[in-house]
Amino acid sequence: MPLALFSLTSVNMLFSLSPLAAGLGLPPMVLMSFHLDWIAWVVSGNLLAWICFMLAKPRVKAVFYLGVLALAGSVLQVLPTILPKYGPVLMAGWVGGILISCTAVALAIVGVVYSREVFSITSMKASRLLLTSLLALVIPLQVWSIATMFPLIRPPREYPRFDVVMASGRFFQTLFPLTAVLFVLLVTEWLWLPAVAKVLAGREKGKATYREVASGRMRPYSLSWRILAGISILAGVLVAGYQWSCGYPMGDDAGYYVLMLSRMNATGFQAAFSTERPFFFLALYVAERILGLDSLLLLRLLVVTLAAILVASAYCFTLFVMKSEKTAALAALFAAVSPHVTVGVDYFIVANWLGIPLIMFFLYCFWKGTVERSKRWTAGTIALSGLILGFHYFTWLFLMFMLLIYFLLGVAEKGFGGKANVRYMAVVITASVGVAAPAILLAFLAGGGTLASLNLAQHTIGILLSQASPVNFLTFLANLGHMYEYFAREHYAIPLMYLLALVGFAATGRLGNDRTRLVRSWLIASCLGIIVVRINELWRFVYVLPLEMLAALGFVTVLEYTGFKEESMAVRGENTDVRRTGFELITFLLFGALLAFSTLPSAVLLLVFGPVAALELLFPSEEGEKGIMFLLITSLALEQMTRVLATLA
Repeated sequence: MPLALFSLTSVNMLFSLSPLAAGLGLPPMVLMSFHLDWIAWVVSGNLLAWICFMLAKPRVKAVFYLGVLALAGSVLQVLPTILPKYGPVLMAGWVGGILISCTAVALAIVGVVYSREVFSITSMKASRLLLTSLLALVIPLQVWSIATMFPLIRPPREYPRFDVVMASGRFFQTLFPLTAVLFVLLVTEWLWLPAVAKVLAGREKGKATYREVASGRMRPYSLSWRILAGISILAGVLVAGYQWSCGYPMGDDAGYYVLMLSRMNATGFQAAFSTERPFFFLALYVAERILGLDSLLLLRLLVVTLAAILVASAYCFTLFVMKSEKTAALAALFAAVSPHVTVGVDYFIVANWLGIPLIMFFLYCFWKGTVERSKRWTAGTIALSGLILGFHYFTWLFLMFMLLIYFLLGVAEKGFGGKANVRYMAVVITASVGVAAPAILLAFLAGGGTLASLNLAQHTIGILLSQASPVNFLTFLANLGHMYEYFAREHYAIPLMYLLALVGFAATGRLGNDRTRLVRSWLIASCLGIIVVRINELWRFVYVLPLEMLAALGFVTVLEYTGFKEESMAVRGENTDVRRTGFELITFLLFGALLAFSTLPSAVLLLVFGPVAALELLFPSEEGEKGIMFLLITSLALEQMTRVLATLA
């Protein structure tokens, strides 16, 4: 009975999305046909009413009253069909639609909150049944949506009918005010969070969250999270190669790279030293020679390789900082669909793209050298600083600025454990900055194009510093055109990522150890740049925001606060939970494939509840937190993949 109730509420919510989308000005999704979808909406509402009457108990009168509302709503929905000539009756249909939709949501909530009284099951099991019912419909539709955006051979069919790209664009345009507010809160969080934390500290005495990070312990090897990290790498490759598969031309800056490779092939590798990123072009030139590839093919493969490197780097660095495979795997997932990849592909800013993994590797070496007092790691840190300067000077400048913030934060928080450690860290930072001196000297001695590139970089930095002011950020906020371009369209219209990153940054602040201080310094350096830089240079600092790590930590923190804790997953029946979840996921993906690649009527999706009920009977369990968490993560990954592909389409 609980599965029947939650399945019907899920079906009702699905079919209520179409009129809701129409009301918001979004393209409606039609699953079977306009008429059949409406019938399914009305029938599911009517059936909900009768189930409520069957479940009604004296201790939970709300179920009976909600049944009455569901019945009234279904009747009001039908009235315009029975009496089409009466104008006021048409309004009754709208009222009935709103009534039945709100009642379905209320029934789902009541069924979870009062699960003991209504169904004689735990709230966790009720939550699992509800989420499984919802995801049984959502995941197949997400798979179908992704399939529609690829140039794959599919049988012609009229339904489902839904313009994924247009709907995605309009949806994020509708959310533009929320996205802009979340971005501003994230950029200024390092300013207002300490004051808020002090106020909350008086009411709540340092409630520990994310214990494995705070205690410095790392949980045992978990194959499931490693598999998720591997899938994330494949997802990054898929995103990076999407425009290639669709036959789209490479991004705007690709012409510059083709030109430089052609010049190096004609005049020799020394042409790389006439640019501001000589080591990067030397690496491309060597790869082209060794692999024997055409320049265009090499650059196509470059973005795919960089996507895989970025995702793997995000996993390894987050694992190092957070000491949690779960958070690291989620960071890899977010990295695969992050603006680092989409902006890098769309505009072909591959040097900036490579700069993100280089930052992670440098911070790891820097921490190993300074905290562990390792001469080998310290020497490697200084050498890597010079290498990054040769690869991309802006990444190097940003990195040195980040180290300064890290040093000041550590001193202010007394987190370095003595004056000797502070002096040693200051020496390492000074040496890392000092590698610029011989590079500048060599540029002056070489002259020619090398000196011209140095002068160009110096001119760009001079303009950035001379015009830096917080007024620039206020000007940006007042410029609705620029705000709309950033947060209502394309790559940075990511409200969910901003929200999770807000939570994640708060979590790092409460932990306050030297590893998470690296991520906090990274965000603060980015935010300071965003606040003071000119509008036309804003993208440089928005691009380097460490969103994937903070969003992963934020997601894990939200999961823990809502009861999905790592400790509670090692319980009796875990194997049963994993088997059931595996079969459910395969079933959902199969139904998504049927929608995308078969000629079966789209109503086949509603049959998904049959296998769900069978799996529930075969693998009964009272809890199931781990299984439902994996289903949620799968749906989140598919949603983000849909957003990214719609952006790149």
